[in-house]
Amino acid sequence: MNSLFYVLTNQHGDDFAPLRCNAQTVARLVRYFEDVVMENNLPALVIEGRCLDGEPGREGERIGRLRDNARQIYLFSCDQSCPQRTRTVVEYSNLARLEEADFHLTETGPFILVMDSRFCGLLASYRVAEGADHPGNGYEMIWTFDPNVAFTALEYLMARIGAQRPEERQRMESIVNLCTTRTSSARMALSFTTKLAMLLQRQNEMEIAINFISSAISSTLDLDTILQSAVEEVGRALKVRRAALVLWEEDSKRPEKINVYEREGESHPADPEPAAAGNGRIAQASRDLKCDHEQIGSPNGRKFNSEGIAPSSNSTEPFETPGPIEIPITFRNTVTGVFLVEDDTAGRQWEGEEIMMVRTASDQLAVAISNARLFNKFQTEAVTDAMTSLYNFRYFKDRLEREIKLADRNLAPVSLILLDLDHLKRINDTFGHRAGDEALIHIASIMKTCMREVDICARYGGEEFVVILPQCEQHNAVHAAERLRAAISRSPVPKVGRVTASVGVATYPSMASNRDELIEMADRAMYLAKASGRNLVRTLGTLE
Repeated sequence: MNSLFYVLTNQHGDDFAPLRCNAQTVARLVRYFEDVVMENNLPALVIEGRCLDGEPGREGERIGRLRDNARQIYLFSCDQSCPQRTRTVVEYSNLARLEEADFHLTETGPFILVMDSRFCGLLASYRVAEGADHPGNGYEMIWTFDPNVAFTALEYLMARIGAQRPEERQRMESIVNLCTTRTSSARMALSFTTKLAMLLQRQNEMEIAINFISSAISSTLDLDTILQSAVEEVGRALKVRRAALVLWEEDSKRPEKINVYEREGESHPADPEPAAAGNGRIAQASRDLKCDHEQIGSPNGRKFNSEGIAPSSNSTEPFETPGPIEIPITFRNTVTGVFLVEDDTAGRQWEGEEIMMVRTASDQLAVAISNARLFNKFQTEAVTDAMTSLYNFRYFKDRLEREIKLADRNLAPVSLILLDLDHLKRINDTFGHRAGDEALIHIASIMKTCMREVDICARYGGEEFVVILPQCEQHNAVHAAERLRAAISRSPVPKVGRVTASVGVATYPSMASNRDELIEMADRAMYLAKASGRNLVRTLGTLE
């Protein structure tokens, strides 16, 4: 059996230029035709064909409102065996269901025909084959207000109704006679066309936003830039009050990053009132980066429904004031974050394409987050010593070169501490090499706690460590080295006991003219400390 789209494009091919759109747009346009009936109280004949896969509450309410206006509704759908079907429709006196087991083979896209004495409208769609140029939710759609085309569709649909319900044929013919279009309402046609134009513009805006997000992902590995671009583009495209993206730390329930978009002109009050359930969650997240993970969507405890909406618990009108859209960002079955969108504008309802846009952005970001974290991991491993987690020798030499250039520019000194663990061979021979490694790790941990945040600690090689001290005079560097030596001496290593270190200090430019000379001077000072009895700090320069 041929589809309605096939029948119309074959018999009226010169009258149509099929429009490419997605599944959400087709579903919205079907509802626009239903709106014409409901908003103008038309006692119309309505024939629809679609899978019953919408949200049960909202779609059931809509069918109920439609049957209150329509003279007769015929609803073609798939039968109970359809895996996509999520609801059923009660059969009223003016609503006839025609369930077809092969509905998705016959009609691969929704259709609707509305006929009244004042208005005639028709829409048919066809799901294009999936491929490189045609994504899985791509559709071709045609629509018209031409009664001649509508009668072609009627003849075809009456044949299908007659085949399934022969007793319905005569009654349907009488309904068609009552609903035959005699005058064409330009106002109703214009209303639909205006909505269509706005819908296509909105669809274009959302596609542009997704393209911008894709561009940001492909142009940088800076995660913060990617996340901020995503929330801003989604927020602007959906015209919502706020959008936020919460990224969870790896293997943790705590938020690592919270990027927030807020519509221009919106602001948080200084002392806000408690928000209603489901609203104000993004505002709270933006005010407090340490907020409880349960309040803004937990990757472990949060339950997401099929559409990603968390309805407001105190809403008296189920779909008038929806809760925020909350789409988990999932990569390889692991939730790494959540995308939240909220808008408390009265009457705002989340449409399928809006939820789909947030879900698409979340899917793209899931891969981007994984790639950025993997890149950061490789980057960290490239400059980090595996055993001690300090910077490695290669990074140390490059960083010291940069600090010397910065010191020249700012006319400021830079000092270097070179430290050697005393008697490492004796520790290895007595306690084993694993104990020697533990001693090195112990010294590295002390270095991290004793030095300033601006100081750069690195493993030089073997049992030697270095610390770069930017903008640090020689005498201050010696004091810092002495604190470090004392901390090592008084902090025993488990299973080994007390260990000591010999420390050398050198300062640029007073003691060296370049990087290699600075390292050489610190190394000579360190050997002087060893020669003087170990567990000492020495410098070759004269302290002022």
